[in-house]
Amino acid sequence: MKNMKKAFITGRPGIGKSTVLKEVVNVLKNKGWKIGGIICPEIRRNGIRIGFNIIDILSNTSGILASIDSYNGPRIGRYYVNINNIEKIAIPAIKKSLEEAHLTVIDEIGPMELLSEKFYNLIKEILSIDKPILCVIHKSLVKEFSLKFPNIPIFEVTEGNRSFISNKILDYLLR
Repeated sequence: MKNMKKAFITGRPGIGKSTVLKEVVNVLKNKGWKIGGIICPEIRRNGIRIGFNIIDILSNTSGILASIDSYNGPRIGRYYVNINNIEKIAIPAIKKSLEEAHLTVIDEIGPMELLSEKFYNLIKEILSIDKPILCVIHKSLVKEFSLKFPNIPIFEVTEGNRSFISNKILDYLLR
């Protein structure tokens, strides 16, 4: 588990990026890897997405990342973003994961999360250090991240590869 590789997962909204990440994480957990970091699952009401939670994988601490119901914080599309929760949950979760876990996962790095300058600075810092990290990145950030981090491979999830791309990511991480 001394592997220090990093990788990005991207794709259009709803294509299955988070599902692919979960598949990779489950295989690694079964191999004895300790996984930390953050996930940001959807919040749904009556089948309609109304926001996103942010969850610390190691501690299970959670809070609202963004919601249509809030009227505080900056707005991205129809969602109001809770920068306070990004800074109180995501940043400590990532830092703790870097110390304690075999792999740090971040799902996702997107426009909402990057509204926090502290979060953005942490991301730039950790992608430059020698620690294993697997990030889902929003499609709109692919060009920027590929220019800033040209040595980190980007795995794009498509309808044609989503049934097997997790195996390609695992092959890369475990090589």
